[in-house]
Amino acid sequence: MNLWLADGVRGVMIGEDAVFLDVTSNAYFCLPAIAAVLRIDGQALTVCADPLAEDLLAAGLASRTPPVQPSLSIAPPRRTARAVLDTLPAAQRQRPASRHWRAAIAAGVQNARDARRAFADRLPVPRAERAGPVGAGLLADLDAFRRLSPWLPFDGVCLYRSGLLRRYLVALGHQVDWVFGVRTWPFAAHCWLQVDDLALDDEAERLIAYHPIMVR
Repeated sequence: MNLWLADGVRGVMIGEDAVFLDVTSNAYFCLPAIAAVLRIDGQALTVCADPLAEDLLAAGLASRTPPVQPSLSIAPPRRTARAVLDTLPAAQRQRPASRHWRAAIAAGVQNARDARRAFADRLPVPRAERAGPVGAGLLADLDAFRRLSPWLPFDGVCLYRSGLLRRYLVALGHQVDWVFGVRTWPFAAHCWLQVDDLALDDEAERLIAYHPIMVR
């Protein structure tokens, strides 16, 4: 049976396992050793067992019609922004200016407000195109953020940190991809910012273990 991911649901195959993310409830669901009867290709589902298809439909993870929202795909990053910036000559490094401080403080205030909102309401609207390419201006503003961030009175887990950096970069005129990834055995979920193949706020070597399930 041919089905689709329901609106607000993302899915990915990791080996023999299927993982779904329900954005509305911020809940992950894993179906282990299911590849023989289920395939996920973008937003399309191929289900070879009718009882499984009915269960997915009943759970609200699948739909008989294509979703309205676009869904982007992305490969895990191959480069780390920190490493790229550390190779620049000192004359090319960006010292924080007043505009960087203003953008960072405003992002922190907005991000603190977001912490009281539901997961789905904290996400930007889905986009039809990925961000990129990596420009010198983006690297410069990211360099400034890395220098001023130790002085900011804001901190949190990956969702908070990547949301903070995203707001800061967007305020300075940049577009970035907010990537949500999962791994299994043991299960873990993580998120990071990425442009093209460059990880902006994490190490590419660590992120290779995660399979992107949603890009915003």
